[in-house]
Amino acid sequence: MWGRKIFNSAVLVCLVLSPFAMCSAQPANTTDQILAQVDDILNANPLKADEKVQMINVAQDDAVTFLLIRFTEGAQVKPHFHKIHDEIVYVIKGSGQMLVNDKWIDVKPGTVHFNPMNKVHSTRNTGKDPLVILSIFTPSMKEPDRNFVE
Repeated sequence: MWGRKIFNSAVLVCLVLSPFAMCSAQPANTTDQILAQVDDILNANPLKADEKVQMINVAQDDAVTFLLIRFTEGAQVKPHFHKIHDEIVYVIKGSGQMLVNDKWIDVKPGTVHFNPMNKVHSTRNTGKDPLVILSIFTPSMKEPDRNFVE
């Protein structure tokens, strides 16, 4: 029941704010409201020369971590699971695939994925342009919780 409420709230946020996101190089102060363009966040956080996957921490408090993730052409986060976090992913730009229930599924802007804790998943960019996703973790991702299976 609680997971469904979080999921529904996150989907609403994604649908309403799909062209927008909160902006900050460091996690924002979540006691204030913040509104910015996704492109402004990406431009303010350029990729390093050797970076294939970039995770920009947009906002974080005790309940949630809100990341903007950019994948370069051909980049992938290998199959993994989270032991203590649910994750909600919303595709903003680009094209790629997500490993869901042991199958690679094509994704594009507007795709929403709810991934409960302990479920193996992965994301890869299959297009020529950057794949940009919004990723929401609950509870807050204050310490690493990515457990690779390969």
